[in-house]
Parts: sequence; structure tokens; C-alpha cells
Amino acid sequence: MALALPHDEPARSREGGTPASVPGRLRTTLTAPGPWLIALCFGVYAAQWMAVIGFLPSIYATAGFPAGLTAVLTALAAAANIGGNVVGGRLLQRGIAAPRLLMTAFGLMGLGTALAFGEWPGATGAVALPPAARYLAVIGFSLAGGMAPATLFSLAIRLAPSAATVSTTVGWMQQWSSFGQVVLPPLVAWITARAGGWQWTWLVTGACSLAGMALSLGIGRLQRCRAGEVSP
Repeated sequence: MALALPHDEPARSREGGTPASVPGRLRTTLTAPGPWLIALCFGVYAAQWMAVIGFLPSIYATAGFPAGLTAVLTALAAAANIGGNVVGGRLLQRGIAAPRLLMTAFGLMGLGTALAFGEWPGATGAVALPPAARYLAVIGFSLAGGMAPATLFSLAIRLAPSAATVSTTVGWMQQWSSFGQVVLPPLVAWITARAGGWQWTWLVTGACSLAGMALSLGIGRLQRCRAGEVSP
């Protein structure tokens, strides 16, 4: 890449022609609403994705699946996320609005975890979907979720305060992604230990999906404000 791509021009501040300082870019980034909205959105996406996919080996091992099959099933579920990234990029190219894609992604993620882990009262006790259907719900969760990062990275360019702050905006997104991946899995593990199973974990991941949908609405409003369609 270093040989094939031309060198970038130095980042310039909006006020003048001098290169923007790192503290200045950070201050501009962290005082604008756009970077916060997409960073928090990335955080709640990454948190629930890691909480679900990261625990799949433990879930399947507890269910008595052979180690080889557990590895394959987990790898396929994780790989489905790649397909979601590609689909999200294609839909953006076709003109689908980014907030709509995010709403769809988070809504399907919430539904996927409810189907995969939820149990409901029945005539003979708690009722859950068959194992094959639950696994398909996990695949759908990962596939739909893949649309979120593709959309958020495209929004980072559009919602950064300036061209000079795209890098700091993406960096802030990555920080919140890492924060979500560190914080939510231990919480899910604690709930699982207290409940004696995985049947209530979907409430935690579902709350992340609802938060993501609310943030998506905020992103849509910010875009309309920038376009002059609504007042700030």
C-alpha cells in the first residue's frame, strides 16, 4: 500500500492553512455531536456482538456439542458478519439512508438474540426454539449486525466536524467499540451465572439494540439539521 498509494497532504485546520494540531483536532471532535452519536452506536453494536459470538463456544460446549463442531458453528456465525458488512456497503451505494440501515440492523439483532436465547412460559414449562432454529437466529443476528459497522464508518466521514477530524472521529469510534467489548461480556456472564442459564441474556443485548435504535434516530435528526430540513 505504501508503494501503490500517493502520500496524503498534511491535515489542515478550517481556520487557516497550517496543519491542525492533535489537541485541536481532539477538542473539535469531542465537542461535536456527530462523533459522539456514531461512537456510542458503535459501542452498543460491538458490545452485544462480542457478548453473543464470544460466548458461543461455551454455550455449545455446555450443550454437549463436540469441540470440532463447536468451532465450526462459531466460525460460521462470526463469518456471517462479513456478509452483513458487504450487504450494508451495497445498500448504501444504492441510496438507502444510513439511519434506516442502522435501525434495521439493531432491530434484527435484538430479534435474533430474543429468538436464540429467550424462553417463554408454556403448558409444560419454559419453551424455547429448537437448537437448529436458535442457531439460525444467531446467524441472522451476526449477518444483520454486520450492516452497522459498514454504515458507521461511512457516517464517520460525513459527520466528522471537518476533513481534518475524520481520523480522530474514527479513533473515537474504535475506543467506544473496545469499551463495549470489555464491559458487556462480563455483565452477560454474571447474569448467566445468577440465572443458571442463558435465558435472560437477551434482555441485556436487547437493551443495547434499543439504545442503538435511539442513537440511530439521533443520527438521522443530525443529518436533517445539517441539510437544513429541521431546526437544531
